[in-house]
Amino acid sequence: MPAMTKRTIWRDGEFVAWRDATVHVLSQSLQRGSLAFDYLSVHRTARGIAVFRLRDHVERLLRTCRIVGLPLGYGAQELVDACAATVRRNPGATSVKISALIPSIEVELVPQDARVAVYIAAYDSDADIIANNRGEFRRRPQVSLRIERDRGGRREDLIPPHAKVAANYTAAMMAKWKARRTGFDDVVLLDERGLVTEAPTTNIFLVDGNGALATPPASKVLLGITRDSVLTLARRAGLACAFGSSVAATSRSAPGLHARSGTLRQRNCQTPASCSSPAHRWAFGRCARSTASGLARAAWGRSPRGSATSTTPWCAVRIRTSNIGSITSDARRRARRAR
Repeated sequence: MPAMTKRTIWRDGEFVAWRDATVHVLSQSLQRGSLAFDYLSVHRTARGIAVFRLRDHVERLLRTCRIVGLPLGYGAQELVDACAATVRRNPGATSVKISALIPSIEVELVPQDARVAVYIAAYDSDADIIANNRGEFRRRPQVSLRIERDRGGRREDLIPPHAKVAANYTAAMMAKWKARRTGFDDVVLLDERGLVTEAPTTNIFLVDGNGALATPPASKVLLGITRDSVLTLARRAGLACAFGSSVAATSRSAPGLHARSGTLRQRNCQTPASCSSPAHRWAFGRCARSTASGLARAAWGRSPRGSATSTTPWCAVRIRTSNIGSITSDARRRARRAR
């Protein structure tokens, strides 16, 4: 049996062992896909440990819960404090995942017991998860992408693209799994008109020879926090950015990219589409440096590493005693009453 990490997880105001942070196999969110979540990265800086745009990620989680209809009982500041405390409790963590779910066992689609539980985990993806799983974890310096023409991306008439909820990833998972079986690493998803939207867990930018950016419109994609940072940095660097539904999976309308046999390949073009996790930081081909760092240098003459402040667009919440405090007894009391 694989080893299990000794980290602890925040669950409704208290810390429990990693192995004890569980729900029943018949829980409503597991059976129906109603779990809302968000993912954050943790960084060591010259001023201490920082969580990348923590409040913005928490606000996105709250927005997801409103869209889905999950009656979350926590406010933004409570969750910010809980995330920071979880990072402090788990030294060496590089990632944070916060999940809001309905743990009760239900018969109906609409839960009889609609209490929402919140779990916050801080961990190192390599040491705590990948190393303990069976099978190979696919990691490539360059990735091959398949343009997915059978299954579309998120659709506004089903589940709004802005909802970061488990059910919104099922079609993308199916498409990516199919791509893996045919020798590709990942997929590019299209909308109902055949226009580029995003990858399963990645926003997409195209960059022309003059440095101008193009990206699909906000109405068609998950509003990535890194996407917002790239746009902010680009504006400060004086780079143009076009939004619209005109990015098609062809060489004519996607400068530097061309489609051949369902594959998206790069032609002398830096494409800043990458996940937040350092373990999954990809470029569509060779990329000499992080695009966000390159834009930061253009905008301010420096890289964001080690220099996060409250005025920078990648603004992190630094993990220090003064802005964390302990888990309040009030939060614990509320959690117990809800149970």
